[in-house]
Amino acid sequence: MATALSAATAVERPLAGVLFDHAGATPDVAAVFLPGDTAVRQITWREIASDVTRMAGLLARHGVVPGDRIVLWSDNRYEWIVADLAMQLVGAINVPLHDSLPAPAAAAQIAHSEPRLAIIVKEGLADDLQRQAPSLLNSDAILLIEAGSAAPALLERLADVDDDAARQVIEQRLAAFDPDSIATILYSSGTSGEPKAVALTHANISSNAYAVIDGLSEPSSERRMNFLPFSHIYARTCDLYAWLVGGSQIVLARSRDTVIADCGRTQPTLINGVPYFYQRVSQKVAEAEAAGAAVTLPQLFGGNLRACICGGAALPASTFDFYHARGLLMLPGYGLTESSPVIAMSSPDEFRRGTVGKAIPGIEVRIAEDGELLTRGPHVMKEYWKDPELSQQTIRDGWLYTGDMGAIDADGYISITGRKKELIALSTGKKAVPTHIEGVLSREPLIFQAMVVGDNQPYLAAVVVPDFDLLAKWAAAQGIAAASPADLIESPAVVELYRERIRSLLESLPPYERVKRFRLLHEPFTVAEGLLTPKLSLRRSMIQQRHQPGIAALYAGGGVNIDYGERS
Repeated sequence: MATALSAATAVERPLAGVLFDHAGATPDVAAVFLPGDTAVRQITWREIASDVTRMAGLLARHGVVPGDRIVLWSDNRYEWIVADLAMQLVGAINVPLHDSLPAPAAAAQIAHSEPRLAIIVKEGLADDLQRQAPSLLNSDAILLIEAGSAAPALLERLADVDDDAARQVIEQRLAAFDPDSIATILYSSGTSGEPKAVALTHANISSNAYAVIDGLSEPSSERRMNFLPFSHIYARTCDLYAWLVGGSQIVLARSRDTVIADCGRTQPTLINGVPYFYQRVSQKVAEAEAAGAAVTLPQLFGGNLRACICGGAALPASTFDFYHARGLLMLPGYGLTESSPVIAMSSPDEFRRGTVGKAIPGIEVRIAEDGELLTRGPHVMKEYWKDPELSQQTIRDGWLYTGDMGAIDADGYISITGRKKELIALSTGKKAVPTHIEGVLSREPLIFQAMVVGDNQPYLAAVVVPDFDLLAKWAAAQGIAAASPADLIESPAVVELYRERIRSLLESLPPYERVKRFRLLHEPFTVAEGLLTPKLSLRRSMIQQRHQPGIAALYAGGGVNIDYGERS
């Protein structure tokens, strides 16, 4: 497939260097779209290049030299893009923090990365950080994106940066560019423990970005809808950098809640999402269809969408089927932060139900004797920052040990069957993959979230969060009066409803994979509570800590029992 620029060119300079090619060839073409409440702002390649150049000059004026770390603590916005690309041009290392990160966790990651500067979205966050760790950063080392009580907004600071001086700095830094130098340090999601600091090089992210657009015949014609956080490498590579190297267009959604509305206003051709997002959309569409609404799934996404790309977690087959049956390609992929992130992806020409597609060009994949998926190539991280021992354990002879169990069929399609460390070892000797069972449970619209447990126990159990919007409608139709979610889950009729729905979903599974007891919860797992990662994966260890008494009770006669009859 044709790509906008050669990958060989990409590793001779930072990805940000591609920006100036676009600014020279198509200076007045709109590249970034920012939906607002009343209008959609458009920013051209020329404007982006000017802002990035001046931002590079501003960083140099603050004493930033190659190898310095700069923390970027913000949600997705135009300034995020400008700051990130400018850091590449001056040789700085971007250390992005999730905007939802609590101040104590942010302070720990900042202390670990030892940055020269921090770019923070709001004064309130900066104040929280200063209260949490007063000696961590002085006020001169903090740049605010939004204006503060005594500080100008980030883009306002660019007005007095000398263009010629900034360009001279960029030329000097690019002359000494090393593709194997670190471009970014990302603190991984940490589903089972403390986040790890993943160090990716310029060569890592360049090779991966070009591989992502390899399956697109006309990458410059794409308009990407972005709503996943740039602080996670999935959106950073598959939205931001794929946009840049493809010379396409990118729309920054106002928030997760406005994605569909923003699609209607900007008509994207591609969208990257996670299973949770696509499942919620499919549930709303199914409700609308049941009510006789005329809206179609393609119309909901603006009418021009060619494909929905899915990563971050396992996609239930039922969600895949729902989208394909309604005329939208659902293209699952797979990767890790440690692999920049993409290892495998589907394309409009090559996809297969139940798989994550084929390995991207230029890399190797294989399955180890114990079933673990390994990968080798230019996408594999440099190291875990400041952790050589863990780095050596994870990368051996160039092979990245992903920690995921998988299979590769005769045609090269890859299937992921679960996390190696998340396998539940029952006291009976059987081993169960919780993500597989949770995927089956997620087919039920009345189930919002579920986590399966059972390590060293005789049977599986689960904690289940209902979809309280749907449950409230069901309860009202049954004449059940409930003032709150906590009241609803105590209703005998509700308990019986979930008992029967779960039994029906799981009765066809092998007996050891069936949930024998469950407990309904009245509050969802959230990022803010530390129970979900920013990409909305379950943080199992944290959920187990939070709900330890209730989970323990499931193995002491508590909770709701499910009788599968003779087949159990």
